Amino acid sequence: MHGNSAPTKPRSRLLRAVYFVLGMVCLGLAYLSFLPGIPTFDFVILAAFFFARSSDRFHSWLVNHRVFGRMITGYRGGLTLRMKVVATLGILASLSFSGFVLTSNQVVRTIIGLVGIYAVWFVWSRPRKVLAT
Repeated sequence: MHGNSAPTKPRSRLLRAVYFVLGMVCLGLAYLSFLPGIPTFDFVILAAFFFARSSDRFHSWLVNHRVFGRMITGYRGGLTLRMKVVATLGILASLSFSGFVLTSNQVVRTIIGLVGIYAVWFVWSRPRKVLAT
């Protein structure tokens, strides 16, 4: 979402229902983030995106959530250098563990490596928030 403009919800009830289900799936996956290879941040941002297009109630709950709300607010305002470094380290640690401990399949390792490259690129391509000193 850009600025303060609210996303437009589709007129179709079916499409709003699909967005809602996708939001719930992403939120469920975010709660599984304690497992190696499951990111929290990505799924929370996706859930916010889907809820913004399907349910004002769930979107408001997510944005005001004690933990998830901070992620969304931070994402909307840009990421500090520290946030980018921490995210990169988390991505690398999680995907390295998944790629070297949980699987020995070279194809799966390659896919995990490519996902990692994309994830790190995505984090570093976000706007940088500079904190006032």
